[in-house]
Amino acid sequence: MKFRMFCAQHDEMAQVTRAIVEHVTDLTRGRALEADDPLPGLRWTLSRTVANHCSAEVELLRDHLQRNPQIGIDRADMVRRYHDELLAWRSALMECNADWPPKRVTQEPSGFLDVFRPLADALYQRIRWEEHEFYPKVLGRT
Repeated sequence: MKFRMFCAQHDEMAQVTRAIVEHVTDLTRGRALEADDPLPGLRWTLSRTVANHCSAEVELLRDHLQRNPQIGIDRADMVRRYHDELLAWRSALMECNADWPPKRVTQEPSGFLDVFRPLADALYQRIRWEEHEFYPKVLGRT
């Protein structure tokens, strides 16, 4: 059940990320800002979903490795990569959110995209890696 939930959260994060890129790309093309701009809500949804997802996933991983310590030894490289990349990406997202408040994004949409697109690409790659390599090899799930 948790793996379906994780995959659904992956899908949600990817969809929201694409919506952010699409919205800000429209701003770079001269589309007028709407009175009820969806961007702050999209960014909040992404941050909330990322936090909830990572918390649940890390807890599951910790519990799994406590029950199956040999996996932690056999797959130590993957487990370290999981944590290192997760921390780096979440840190970069927090930095982006701090450096790019909504007003700045609407004033400099191209600059925001220069920062956000690499985060989006890293998220998409991370999702593929987790679902196709990490879950099967470390958690024994597909």
